Amino acid sequence: GRNYITRVRSKLKLRDPQGILDDWVRNYNYKKNRLFGYFVMAESSADILEKLRNLGIPADIDYALSIQAGASLVAPYAAFQEVHIYVGNEKALAYFEKQLKLSKAEQGVNVSLMFPCYRHSVFYDSRNVKKLRVVSDLQLYLDLHGYPVRGLEQAEHLFDKKLKHIFARPDSQ
Repeated sequence: GRNYITRVRSKLKLRDPQGILDDWVRNYNYKKNRLFGYFVMAESSADILEKLRNLGIPADIDYALSIQAGASLVAPYAAFQEVHIYVGNEKALAYFEKQLKLSKAEQGVNVSLMFPCYRHSVFYDSRNVKKLRVVSDLQLYLDLHGYPVRGLEQAEHLFDKKLKHIFARPDSQ
């Protein structure tokens, strides 16, 4: 084992939360999700987010924003061109294709719909932020870490703003 957990007075305690996160990041890659690339007529990524807000997405559509689009709502830092949306099933995929009038694209992709590799965990702790559903801060961090376009910088900014207090090493407090 990696000795992640220790027993303190009959309670289990995380020994090295930052170590767990580092190992998790090393073994995680958002590309394990099934990605579908699209183009939508829009001035900017902010315009795409506005189109999403204006849809009034029904409660039975399982979705959550991630990567730069999700981060822009939680801890804005980097400019971005592509909006990544996790969808829970075919129904949600078809909903966004139709409602946003998405065209499948190889190049000039500005919307990516993603079927999650880990079906339930990506939606765990997702929340509404500025009238859109966003994955948890932890999921955002994992997805951003391996994203090539300013993902690492955005991940570090998110960590400082939202996660540092959870994963700080006991000796660094």
